[in-house]
Amino acid sequence: MTIRRTKKSFQKNFLKNNKNLKILDLGCSFANYWPEANYFADIDDHKKAFNDLGLNYFQITPGEKLPFKDKEFDYVILSHVLEHIPNLIEFKIEVERIGKAGYIELPTKLNDNIVFGCDEEIFGHKWWFEYDDDTSELIYSEKIDAIEKFLSVGSVWKFQEYYEDSFILQFYWENKIDLKRREPYQLTKQIKFIVLVKKYFSKKIRDILSKIKKLLKF
Repeated sequence: MTIRRTKKSFQKNFLKNNKNLKILDLGCSFANYWPEANYFADIDDHKKAFNDLGLNYFQITPGEKLPFKDKEFDYVILSHVLEHIPNLIEFKIEVERIGKAGYIELPTKLNDNIVFGCDEEIFGHKWWFEYDDDTSELIYSEKIDAIEKFLSVGSVWKFQEYYEDSFILQFYWENKIDLKRREPYQLTKQIKFIVLVKKYFSKKIRDILSKIKKLLKF
């Protein structure tokens, strides 16, 4: 087994029932860390905040080897991390080196294209991801902006319960993370938000006029 689809809820339940595992939340941040983990690491200095909770925290340096032994962790969590990593292959090799298995969560191409934020040159999103169910490979390509962004992260979170599969990709990996790069998508013209708004109101007006015509017939 290398990588397959899963659900976050299933993986969290698995970890809750296997508290003996050594679990690393890599790229956790302090705001969104997984409480099921028992080790945490990120590029920012959250050491005091985690230590105050009695949790193990390691600050890591981008581009450098991870400060952990080979196969040190039974389970490594990568929640909204890979899309930020410029040297993706080198990083995934490091993750495979320190971990035996784990969970990966990523934004879908649609999510990444309609949500404000994460466009910073250094730490913003670099990649789009999709999954090939036939080859069990995670496919990545350079991110493009096909649609002008119009939703906040908070707005997406409100919808995610209902449209989870449209907004996030969820995977379980074991031993190896199969990654394959594809050629970038070719964009001829970006769809502007104002065009979507115009089409929305145009449809609404046509619907209203149609109802009025029907009423006038009576």
